[in-house]
Amino acid sequence: MTDHVLDREHLAEAVGNDIADMAQFWMLRKFQFLEPAREQFEIIVDPKLSYCAEPSQDEIMAYNMAFTEWLLFERPYYHGKTLFELYVDEPPASLMPASLGRLGQVRDTQYFSRFGILDKDPATGMVVLRDTRTDRRFDVYDPHIVQKERWREGAIAVRLARVDDVWLTAGQLYLYDIARLCDTAVDGPGAVHPEDLEDGFDTSCISFFLRLVRDIMGARGRYVKSLNVYKQTWE
Repeated sequence: MTDHVLDREHLAEAVGNDIADMAQFWMLRKFQFLEPAREQFEIIVDPKLSYCAEPSQDEIMAYNMAFTEWLLFERPYYHGKTLFELYVDEPPASLMPASLGRLGQVRDTQYFSRFGILDKDPATGMVVLRDTRTDRRFDVYDPHIVQKERWREGAIAVRLARVDDVWLTAGQLYLYDIARLCDTAVDGPGAVHPEDLEDGFDTSCISFFLRLVRDIMGARGRYVKSLNVYKQTWE
């Protein structure tokens, strides 16, 4: 293993630990915001599992991970700032400067989208992703995506962030859609669909992440069945 690979591995581990510590900080204070946030999320997503007599543990886990990612990275909590932004802007006294520096970079660059997989390099753990919405290319360090041999023809939806000039996966979810990219190029998961207004909900005013979660986990989601979920270590 080269020094560069080791550096990326150590960086990814450090960033993962930083995010885990941030999540734990807020979970210890969840009484301040959890219930209103959960109610808001449920109204928007209208989860399929709410209509199931006995939802599976996998369904519950996937839904809770999606909620947590939205809660930390996307939902404005105070003065328009997310929990993640507040943690970086007003860090606890115990937070090390190096961790704060990494988290600041995550805050400034974090980005969620669906990506086509162009190339993988098992030797370095690097994967080349193409944003399906913008065609922008990202060279990302993520051995997990690289090692999943069947992840080729479909789309992987993940949250990325750039730290020390390295793109890494920064979220809790890997959402792999088995459909070929050409089959979802128009009006695919996360898009604003014509039928969205049938239940009186205008999805154009919510984030791409929320629209995608609604599509794949919502009771009336268009792509409810094309989902695989894998978990990172935030707990």
